Amino acid sequence: MTKTNRLVEIFGKQIAQGDYAPGSALPSEAELCERFSVSRNVMREVIKVLATKRLIDAQPHRGLLVMPREQWNYLDADVLSWALEKEEDPELIRSLLDVRSLIEPTISRWAAERATAVDLVAIEAGFNAMKENCQDPHAFHEADIAFHKAILAATHNVVIQQLSDAISALQRTIFGKTFLTEAHHMELTIEEHRALFDAIWRKEPLLAEQASHKMVNRTENRARKEKGSPVHQAA
Repeated sequence: MTKTNRLVEIFGKQIAQGDYAPGSALPSEAELCERFSVSRNVMREVIKVLATKRLIDAQPHRGLLVMPREQWNYLDADVLSWALEKEEDPELIRSLLDVRSLIEPTISRWAAERATAVDLVAIEAGFNAMKENCQDPHAFHEADIAFHKAILAATHNVVIQQLSDAISALQRTIFGKTFLTEAHHMELTIEEHRALFDAIWRKEPLLAEQASHKMVNRTENRARKEKGSPVHQAA
C-alpha cells in the first residue's frame, strides 16, 4: 500500500467514523500536511480521492468540508466498510437490506437466464466451498461472497458488473452482521443456497428469483424483530 493509499484509508476512516462531524470544516491543507507528515502533493491526492468518494467537499476557495452523510457514496466499498467498521448503524444496515432485497432477486433471475457453462462452474465452486467450510466461519463467509459474486457475473450486464465490488461489500457487511454458526442455521443457509444454485443451473428464472427472495426475506424478518438491527444468523 502506498503512502497515499494508507492516508486515504486513515483519513477516510476518521471522517466516516465521526471524528469530523458532517457539515463541519476540516483543517486546511497545510494543517493536514503537518498533522499527517506528508507533502502537499500527497495530501492533494488524498483529498481528491476522498472527494470522489463524496466524503469531502473540496471546491476551490471554500476550504474543505465534510459532506452530509446522506451524500456519501455508499456504493464505494471503502466508504461502506469504513462507515460500519467502528459501530453498528441500524439505519444504514436497514438501507442495505432494502437494497439487497431490491437487487439480488433480479440478479438471480438474470443469472438463470444468461449463465454460461463457465459461469455455472464458478457458482458451483462457491457453493461447494460453502459446504466444505461449515466449521470455519471465515472460509465459509468468503465462499458465500464468492458464490454471490459468481451469480452477479453470470448476469453479463456490464453496469451490474461494474458495481460488483460495491455489491460484494454490501453483502459482506450484511453477512458479517447476521452470521451464526449454529447447526440448524447453517443447514438452512446451505439449503437456501442449494435451491438458488439448482434453479440457476436448470435455467429456471422464476424459481431463482423466488429462492433469492426467500433468502433475503429470512434476514429481513429477523432484522425487524430486532427493531432495525439485524440479529446474528447465517445470511
